[in-house]
Amino acid sequence: MKKSEALRQIKELCGERATDARFECVLYSRDLAPVPALLVDPLFKTVPDLVVRPTGAEEVAEILCLAGAAGIPVTPRSGASTVYFDSVPAKGGIVIDLNLLKGVLELDEDGMTVTVKAGTTWSELERYLNAKGYAPKSVPSSAPASSIAGWLCMMGYGIGSLKYGSLLSQVKWAEVVLPGGEIRQVTADTDPPLAWFAASEGTLGIITKLKIEIRKRTPMKHFLLYSRELSEMAGVLTAVKDAKITPYNLHFTDEACVKAMFRQGISPGNVDSGCLLAIDYEGPEDELNQAEEMIASLVADNTAVSFLPGDVAEMEWEERYKSLKLKRSGPSEVGGEVFLPVSRLESYLSDIKRLSGRYGREMCSYGHVATPERIIIMTMFFADETRVFEYVMDLSLVKKIQDVGYRHGGYPYGVGLWNTPYLGRIFKASELEQLRTRKKKLDPKGIMNPGKLYKWHPMLNPFNFSLGMNVMAGIRRFMRGSVRR
Repeated sequence: MKKSEALRQIKELCGERATDARFECVLYSRDLAPVPALLVDPLFKTVPDLVVRPTGAEEVAEILCLAGAAGIPVTPRSGASTVYFDSVPAKGGIVIDLNLLKGVLELDEDGMTVTVKAGTTWSELERYLNAKGYAPKSVPSSAPASSIAGWLCMMGYGIGSLKYGSLLSQVKWAEVVLPGGEIRQVTADTDPPLAWFAASEGTLGIITKLKIEIRKRTPMKHFLLYSRELSEMAGVLTAVKDAKITPYNLHFTDEACVKAMFRQGISPGNVDSGCLLAIDYEGPEDELNQAEEMIASLVADNTAVSFLPGDVAEMEWEERYKSLKLKRSGPSEVGGEVFLPVSRLESYLSDIKRLSGRYGREMCSYGHVATPERIIIMTMFFADETRVFEYVMDLSLVKKIQDVGYRHGGYPYGVGLWNTPYLGRIFKASELEQLRTRKKKLDPKGIMNPGKLYKWHPMLNPFNFSLGMNVMAGIRRFMRGSVRR
């Protein structure tokens, strides 16, 4: 089938829910990352030929059948709340916008599960469950924009993961439309198994609904600790993480981030320096009381750490989804997200501080403890995307941040397009080969989200990428004295 004929049939199938108007298609050519056109246009075709908004799995299946017959690339998209171009086309083709697949299909109170359509956001699900006395076990920090399926297709760690594990461990089954148009319900024991689709970033099929575990909505207690000493706070973080009662959420903010918030007038408790540790517990009252006693004992034994007022801790919890509020100092933020061993947090931040001084950019770091061993740490700095040359040079510092993370046992959190040069850091050679084998098995024509996850573009191969970024970083360091901070 010719491409033009397939696109015509898909437009006819979806009617007003399909568009090839360039003005609308251009809106799908980026995500949260403002990347200058001079870095994108020579390498990739990010503007889709067609955007469609299906209403169910059957329609998704018909679209994939037609796209597969004509060899048209397909990019799934819902919240587009990452900065890696996961949901941005690399080769044009069709964007399948899943935002019409919304809503709760079934609440099983006996089985403590909920069945939900893929495009439902985590905040929408949270509101629905809260009204009935329940809550998700975990949610991403981007819950207002992130969709249920989208988070599963990423790594699926966030708020609540320390206590309840990754999203994959909470999903009972998922309905998936495979690239050939077949609709399957996948579980841990099917072929292919559910685990293949976790962190697959939309490259193996399109998830249309999921059944996930939930919890009772229980009371919570919130604590916000302050210390001027990074080493002391890192020690407290480890003690809290390893304590008998596991926190629901454990969030760290470094001194540079605290200072930046203070300058904006949004620092918790009007703190102007030092670092912060937000600790949130959920569970029965006796467990919460034990946790409070434990935290009080830790603080009493450490004169370098103190409590901020309870109402400030409560407010920090209420604003847990506003991590991007620092962007008010913008116009842009640039940074790298690293999946870092908790044990290396202090040394990582010390090296980031040195990096900040070397390049004249104040680098702020904050993060959630995702597992007993790993923290998702975001290190970012302010930049000005309207000053294109300076901004392009600033992008080289993202690699420097990732290099620091790698030296301390970390690797990028998520791959997409822009992190493909780091594939050798993220996966062992055997793991990457296994991923590629899965791709060939489920998507032999390679239509699903091509250019992502499995291999790099020739211009983004590790050697070229490293050389180019290091040269740009050298120029950026030379420019330090003449660049606005």
